Amino acid sequence: MKLSTMLFAMGTCLAVGACATSGSEDRPPVVVRGGEEVRMDTGGIPPDKQSDIYLVLNQRDASARKCYQDVLNEKKTRDFKGTVRMLLSLNTDGSARAVKIMGGTLNNRDVESCLVETVKQFEFPKLDRGGDIQYDYTFEPQY
Repeated sequence: MKLSTMLFAMGTCLAVGACATSGSEDRPPVVVRGGEEVRMDTGGIPPDKQSDIYLVLNQRDASARKCYQDVLNEKKTRDFKGTVRMLLSLNTDGSARAVKIMGGTLNNRDVESCLVETVKQFEFPKLDRGGDIQYDYTFEPQY
């Protein structure tokens, strides 16, 4: 009986070891959006830091909205409205490593490129480790 218990334990260890390994090495998972691979941070930004980042984005909303307002003033139409979805990649010091447009319904390159440059200048809270966070802007005329 002792031999069978030992064989069972060895078989279980081998099975668990085989199941625990993967062929992905240490590569982070990626998602393909619009033909571009976007690395997804599996650890993520902790919820308390996410709310701090959203607070910064809300507090600096006026400077981001200026991008939309400038183009709206040129277009002079109430039909110019929509959303812009951004992916912010942040460094540990709170600076933006990258800001990418991930979609939305506004589809205006002038507004999008202005938003990217504006948000890159924001100072976010320091993080224990860098990470990615998504943020959606909604734009519509105020008149």
